[in-house]
Amino acid sequence: MPGRVRTVKEYMDELERSRKEKPDQVKEALEIYLDLWRKAVKKGVVGPSDPIGEALKKVDSAGGLYKSAGE
Repeated sequence: MPGRVRTVKEYMDELERSRKEKPDQVKEALEIYLDLWRKAVKKGVVGPSDPIGEALKKVDSAGGLYKSAGE
């Protein structure tokens, strides 16, 4: 659906599905990236139902994904 706003959960699910067809090094990088998003959700910086655009603004305000994840 063009123009449809994805949520954080949908974005993470899509990345998870796309890992299957990637080389091992890319799979590892995606897993690290997904883990940072999971931690940001767990810490409450973003919610799984947040639109991805809003979530990116929240992450940016918190100092980036790495800081949002508490790393």
